Amino acid sequence: MDIDTDLLTGLKSDKQGSFENLFNRHWEDLYKKAYRRLQDQSEAEDMVQDIFETIWSRRHSIEIHTSFQAYLQTALKYKIMKWLERKNLHERASAHLLYRMEEMESSILEMIAAADVKHTLDEAIQTFPENMRKVFILRTESYSIREIAEALGLAEQTVKNNNAEALRRLKVILSAKHPDLKQSFFIALSAIILS
Repeated sequence: MDIDTDLLTGLKSDKQGSFENLFNRHWEDLYKKAYRRLQDQSEAEDMVQDIFETIWSRRHSIEIHTSFQAYLQTALKYKIMKWLERKNLHERASAHLLYRMEEMESSILEMIAAADVKHTLDEAIQTFPENMRKVFILRTESYSIREIAEALGLAEQTVKNNNAEALRRLKVILSAKHPDLKQSFFIALSAIILS
């Protein structure tokens, strides 16, 4: 029996020191791999902590059919994939929203730099509460109210309310930062989010 297998057996039976020894044997290597991929110390630390918290909370039922190191690498891979997915979803939504606005109101982009509007939108979206941000992003990608409600486990009315509030907030922020935007821009924005 190798050291990790012995420590895992001890962990399942709450043997003192088993978890700490597993953590001490593997956290640094896992952190280095996470940091290499994310280039963000805080995110890498959080990811490693989440993995070990999951192991601790499932210690009595956890089944590992590979080496413990392989198990950790797989857990890290999925955490990184989810992180990239969330990051890419936000970036895609901003780009898609700008593209849709260009289609519907090309004269706006003649008046002001598209990059400024996109930057303002990115900042505004980041200030939304989590559910509102998810709803908003999915709406800009043409998901229906029903599809979003099912995907996020929310009532359809909650999704509609989040849409309306997202539009209201964007109008306030965009009006303040870009007072020269035409009313037709906001009509186009409403059509994208509320249609």
